[in-house]
Amino acid sequence: HVRYASQIHMAYIRTGNPAVDDVARAGLESLRQTLIQRTSVEPAGTVGLDPERDDLSFFPLIYWPVTAGQETLEPRALANIQYYLDHGGTVLIDTRDQISVPSGYGEGGGSNAGTLRRLLAGLDIPPLMAMPADHVLTKSFYLLRSVPGRYDGRTLWIEENSAGGRDGVSSVIIGGNDWAGAWAQAGGGAVTQNQEYALRFGVNLMMYALTGNYKADQVHLPHILERLGQ
Repeated sequence: HVRYASQIHMAYIRTGNPAVDDVARAGLESLRQTLIQRTSVEPAGTVGLDPERDDLSFFPLIYWPVTAGQETLEPRALANIQYYLDHGGTVLIDTRDQISVPSGYGEGGGSNAGTLRRLLAGLDIPPLMAMPADHVLTKSFYLLRSVPGRYDGRTLWIEENSAGGRDGVSSVIIGGNDWAGAWAQAGGGAVTQNQEYALRFGVNLMMYALTGNYKADQVHLPHILERLGQ
């Protein structure tokens, strides 16, 4: 774990669905290369996480794809994710089906909406709201009018009170645009306009997570390394 403490890594929660996990890894790897090429952020690698066993605290942002058959999380995994959210981490939850659910998590939504509701039921998530058009996520690096992935659903859900605490960073961001799918496609050569905008949103997202919680977390780095026996 020393390498995770000393260098930034891209991270995603493994779903157990090999195809979805492969896309998540390929997408984050493509975004990692984009960050290295265009910004001063140079992530060292991409990591698939098992929240039941892995320490999540080293990662400023975790991408969480939702699949229809995803198993309900065990209490230990839920506790790990809750601790991460409560202590400065940010999770992007992606239903990948063009429809983002929240507003009380009621009925409706796309094919993965039921799974999302089931996964979130065990977590203490703050009240969410639709992201305003002038939110910092639309201007943390690039100026953006929308947040497309493979789809271009307009609604992105963020914490209602995120601007008032946590360095202004929302612990939970929920949408359905299949961002990793678009980032992965963009990693294959010529990039379409939509894929370019998806990459720009990914860059904004990482900058948003880093310039808030991660700068604060860097203060604790000596303590983390000492705890790891370095």
